[in-house]
Amino acid sequence: ARKKETESRHAFELTEQALKDELKHADKMLSEAKDGIAVAGEAKSKAEGELAVTSKDLAADIESLGELRHDCMTRAEDFEAETKSRGEELAAIAKAKEIIKDSVGGAEDLSYGLSQVSLLQTATASGITTKAALAQFEAVRIVRDLARQQHSSALAQLAARIGAASHSGEDQFAKVKALIQDMIE
Repeated sequence: ARKKETESRHAFELTEQALKDELKHADKMLSEAKDGIAVAGEAKSKAEGELAVTSKDLAADIESLGELRHDCMTRAEDFEAETKSRGEELAAIAKAKEIIKDSVGGAEDLSYGLSQVSLLQTATASGITTKAALAQFEAVRIVRDLARQQHSSALAQLAARIGAASHSGEDQFAKVKALIQDMIE
């Protein structure tokens, strides 16, 4: 009976020791798990903070992108309108140039008959003394009339510049051609 009691006691002590070891091990695991949870909670808080900042930055960037797209579209529309306007102006200038060439192209080579002598005499009294000057005067008049018809300030300015160039006494047709070429370019 003593042997049995000793064996039971020994078995009890072994079981007790095993349970104490398991308990220590479980306590250690619990402590490590709590530490892990604390570290994970801290990492989570940090990540949530970074997420909030990143989300805020993303929202600001999306808003900036929207404003940038709007500005870009507005400028593109303005550019299209300006390009169209320039095209219309260039077409009007080309038409004016063509009309001037058609109206005045052979004016230097024309010979006037006796029926036009009185007109030349009247023109001489007003400061027009040559066929070229008469052609210059007619060119200014045609461009001015075209400007009125088309309601074009650019053509009116061209007529004024042609008239000013004609009074300088130099080769007027060269100046007119240069003025028209400058407007086209």
